[in-house]
Amino acid sequence: LLSLLLSLFLAGNCHAGPFTHGWGTPLEMMGTHGKFAGPVSDADVHFLANNYPFITTGTGCNNKVANETYVIEQAMLDIAMRIKAVNDSVKIGMYWRSDFVLEIAECSWFADEWNSNKEWYLKDDNGNYVEKSGKYRIDYSNPDSAGFFIKVLYNLTTFRTDKGLPLIDFLYIDGDPGLSFYDQYAPNISAARSNLLVNKTYESFGLLQNMLDAEGHDQKVICNGMDDVWSAAKHVASGVSGSMFDHWSILQFLNRTTGAFNYTLMDQAFQLVTDPMLDNVTTEIKGWPGPIIRQRDMYPPNMESPKTPADFQRISGERFNSELALFLLVAGEHDIWIYGWFWGWEDYVPNDSESSIPSNFFPQARCPLGAPKGKYTRNPGSWTYIREFEHATVTVDLTNRTASRVDFDSC
Repeated sequence: LLSLLLSLFLAGNCHAGPFTHGWGTPLEMMGTHGKFAGPVSDADVHFLANNYPFITTGTGCNNKVANETYVIEQAMLDIAMRIKAVNDSVKIGMYWRSDFVLEIAECSWFADEWNSNKEWYLKDDNGNYVEKSGKYRIDYSNPDSAGFFIKVLYNLTTFRTDKGLPLIDFLYIDGDPGLSFYDQYAPNISAARSNLLVNKTYESFGLLQNMLDAEGHDQKVICNGMDDVWSAAKHVASGVSGSMFDHWSILQFLNRTTGAFNYTLMDQAFQLVTDPMLDNVTTEIKGWPGPIIRQRDMYPPNMESPKTPADFQRISGERFNSELALFLLVAGEHDIWIYGWFWGWEDYVPNDSESSIPSNFFPQARCPLGAPKGKYTRNPGSWTYIREFEHATVTVDLTNRTASRVDFDSC
């Protein structure tokens, strides 16, 4: 297996490139990122297929979705098949953890193989197994362990629709190491070994992308965690097709007492997303009904946090326009906006008992937008920004989050 992977990696196949969207309406660049935890209704399938051009999903190990006979891969392929039967232009990706095995050890087609090869598990410098959340971690410095993880993910991309199109268009990888991992990848692992593990982890992601490129179906690898320049550069250098900026405008970009923006950090975030380094990759920007100071949905002490589905629906509807402004200010032709409270199925489909989005969805998602007339500009001496589109004007005010807005010409 490893020799095959290496031969594909060294072959220098043409890169799949990023996703590309239209500019007709905001909806054309919107996506989801939510796992399903039980049976999915036909109504939900049709809603997703008819409203979101980009869908990231996945599932866990539970008797409602996946068990010994109905594994996570099959559950995911079945959902993808149902969505593509309604609209085969939708791009569908599956969520995977990369730092520990999670469902792979319990309800995957490859669970037995992982559980019977303990030499693949990461150990610290004292020879002890390294765990995270009670699960063993993958040792990317071991070619067999890294090759196993690549094989599991790659296998899912080989399934096709009746028209010969991929059922899975991209693989979303969470848990990739940040800059601090160079000093300590995990407890009791030296800096030298940590450095090797970080580099081998990203090398594995690039190898997986190269394998997909060799298939020629324009399938992609998207990595999470691009919240700073180092991560962005590391993702691009690895050769993957895209990254997610998952803490966009929340958490470390806020004063966690008042919820106000950290002006400097947000300005740096705007500059990062529009840096030429990212011109040829997709950036998924996770939009939030902010200001969220702690996930899942905690507002600062001076604001009341939502508590009921009705609260979540009302606030996400009220904040849609101002949060859209934060995305459109920096959006490029390859970028995707994922707006919702968190990572659950109910955060992207309406009219379920736990839905956190309004029953009428977001009407302004269908307003005429048009292509941007240029990049954003910052008003001198202020923390306000503006960007013009063919049919709308975007204004962002970092001193007042809800004063940011998209003014549509005819909507």
